[in-house]
Amino acid sequence: MALFGRVAIGRVSVYNVAILLIFSVLLTGCETIHYYQQAAFGQLEVIQRRKPVVEVINATDNVRLQQQLALSQQLLHFADQQLHLPVENSYQHYADLERPYVVWNVFAAPALSLEQKTWCYPLVGCLAYRGYYLEADAMESAAQLQVQGFDTYVAGIKAYSTLGWFNDPLLNTFIHFPEAYLAELLFHEIAHQWLYVPGDTDFNESLATVVALEGVKRWFQQVHAGDAPLKPLQGRLQFEDEFTRWLLGYRQQLGALYRSHLPDEQKLQQKKRVIAAIQHDYHQLRQGPWKQWSAYDQWITSGLSNAKLASIASYYRWVPALQVLLAQQQTLSSFYKACEALAELDQADREAKLMKLAPNE
Repeated sequence: MALFGRVAIGRVSVYNVAILLIFSVLLTGCETIHYYQQAAFGQLEVIQRRKPVVEVINATDNVRLQQQLALSQQLLHFADQQLHLPVENSYQHYADLERPYVVWNVFAAPALSLEQKTWCYPLVGCLAYRGYYLEADAMESAAQLQVQGFDTYVAGIKAYSTLGWFNDPLLNTFIHFPEAYLAELLFHEIAHQWLYVPGDTDFNESLATVVALEGVKRWFQQVHAGDAPLKPLQGRLQFEDEFTRWLLGYRQQLGALYRSHLPDEQKLQQKKRVIAAIQHDYHQLRQGPWKQWSAYDQWITSGLSNAKLASIASYYRWVPALQVLLAQQQTLSSFYKACEALAELDQADREAKLMKLAPNE
């Protein structure tokens, strides 16, 4: 998307609004002014740290960085020529931010609800997070929301896209990803530049995910003999699908609890029991079928809240439906046209069509 960023915690893809629109400071409210100021100056820092990829390759003694930057350019050429995505001038620069994340996103939900708090932004609509370029600012925002009675969750984000408003650079936060993961990330972000529907996170994320996975498959088919390099990615995706479905079961339990007529005090007590059950069940699964997958260990053990649980599944809601649509089309171009037609619909009609495409569980 145009003013956002994507990164994965496990596979939960999440976004940050990074709007360099100084005029937005004119919006009323001191908190709003502060928010857009930090967003503007944070994006400006990213821009100022950019250096042309060719210049960095020639100047650095870091062989691994040279290789990864060269690989990124090959992937971008493939995205342009074979996936017909609007690469243009994106990722032709590299920026070392000297930190592990580019932004930190704040998520919030009421103590007895899984309905996420949303914030609305110029151009991109309403989103269920608030993004900050300084971790301290994100933590302060979360603390303020907690005082208001919200559960909160602060997530470090390794990459984002400005949806074509700026020429996004490659970042130190993700440049060293393994080949399949770097390809997936770049194809995903560029897909947002092709098509983005303001306010419909589920559709935007699911579509970019489907395009990215198809792109990764085609990349390895063309560049590598066999699919061996794809197997780690495929295994991770299978695990994350299992993890999401497993966690959705507990989310449904909590949703039913919150809708019940029990007194709030009892709801809060039972909420603690459900969260304890999630952590215990996860520990058991990690000793068994999920033994090799540690991606969510810290996410689970660092404390669960409605804000975390509400965010986990939305980014893959329409992936199965869009994969069916892709399979029905003879070419990527026809798939793109079908998706563009979906984007023209209002959200209710779009979701109705996607529901018909979704495979039966």
